[in-house]
Amino acid sequence: MIKKPQGYDESWAFTGEAASLPAGCYVCVVKGAHEVTQNGREQFVLLYDIAEGDHKGFFQGRFDADKAGGRDAKWRGVHRQYMDGSSLPFFKGLITSVEKSTPGFVFKFGVEGNEKTLIGKKFGAVMRREQFQADDGSLKWTTKIDQIRSLEGLKDAKVPEDKYLDGAAKQTQAGGNTPYLGTPPQKDTGFMNIPDGIDEELPFN
Repeated sequence: MIKKPQGYDESWAFTGEAASLPAGCYVCVVKGAHEVTQNGREQFVLLYDIAEGDHKGFFQGRFDADKAGGRDAKWRGVHRQYMDGSSLPFFKGLITSVEKSTPGFVFKFGVEGNEKTLIGKKFGAVMRREQFQADDGSLKWTTKIDQIRSLEGLKDAKVPEDKYLDGAAKQTQAGGNTPYLGTPPQKDTGFMNIPDGIDEELPFN
């Protein structure tokens, strides 16, 4: 008789198949946060995971599977946000969404270690698929945050349509479920894409 291991129901299932997060509206939880400077601009780096639903713990599962398989384990749930100029409203929207999702919580700027107060807080994320051209010339997809909202604001959010690469044919099947760990260069919309090869600080270090 095989007994169910402790934590089996909560565990992420690794089947060896390519894991891809579908577009959708998700309740997320902050796993870590820090500030960096990139190209002379201040950026807020948010590490997160899926907090509820069928894909709960998706990025933790990806990390554990990579580590167990002997692959280079990196935390994949990363969102980068510029903090200046025309991007400032997006950054303020991010902080405001976390505050609204946590009754009584107010983020205090200028306090040493204040980034740690965000850990464990929830927010809503509207995520969509975006097409890109891989190094081998093939068209693939990545799923990334398109909007950050409060949990209440997430209720009336609509999932954006897939974003096709400029000039690329709209392919409905080829590469449709292929995951990717980076994103192609795009216009500045207030969000910072994650270049290939960046090692993010792990939220549990």
